Amino acid sequence: MRAVSSSCASTSVDRAPLARSRGDAALQRSRRHRASARANVRAGARADPFADPVPRRTDVPDVTWRTTVEIGAGKRSDAFEGDALEIRAFGGEDVGEVAKLLLESGMQGFPTERRTLEVYLTNAIGAFPYGTYLVGTLRGEIVATVGVSFTQETRRKFSSLAPPSDGGYLSDLTVAVDKRGAGLGAAMLKGAESFARAMKSEEMWLHVALKKPGVIALYKDHGYTLGGVDPGLFGWRGRLLLKRKMSID
Repeated sequence: MRAVSSSCASTSVDRAPLARSRGDAALQRSRRHRASARANVRAGARADPFADPVPRRTDVPDVTWRTTVEIGAGKRSDAFEGDALEIRAFGGEDVGEVAKLLLESGMQGFPTERRTLEVYLTNAIGAFPYGTYLVGTLRGEIVATVGVSFTQETRRKFSSLAPPSDGGYLSDLTVAVDKRGAGLGAAMLKGAESFARAMKSEEMWLHVALKKPGVIALYKDHGYTLGGVDPGLFGWRGRLLLKRKMSID
């Protein structure tokens, strides 16, 4: 028995350098791959040394952007009719409230674990103004949010029914559960469109699930028309692509 044990121990010792050498080789390959990638990036940057740099746009909103929308009567309540909804881009201090609203909405397309979603939102702050979440504040409380994006890089990837890459895109419009049906969603939509105009976007696009006729009616009442249909699989997860022309000031 001792001889077998000794033989096994010897075998495990003999294999250790081999495992380390394989690990070292994999590490070296990984380092070479990263170095090659960096070299390719640098080579691409030098491909046209006389090209003019892409100028930074100066005709877009800055972080101080704000708008106020008067709330109209809702489908189920006029409790906030005539009140002002203050709308602005979210910041680090708003991440927790925005995450709460999105998780309560039950919508799909973003992380469903609270901490992961907060990390996702925190990373999105730096995309402003080309992609951001707007928040609506009523009487000092964040009661609604909506996502807006204006480049492909700041929105989800779509396997079908994708909006144009140069159009504005609206997503994740949601209102606090206890304040729904009181006109806040419509007011938030107007705020998102105001931001789109400030971004000089000529069109706003959005997706809406076929199983939500009330939400479809909201958008159609605000001038959105059909841009495409994805019936889903046997009617499951079907959706519409809606669009609206923006009047640019």
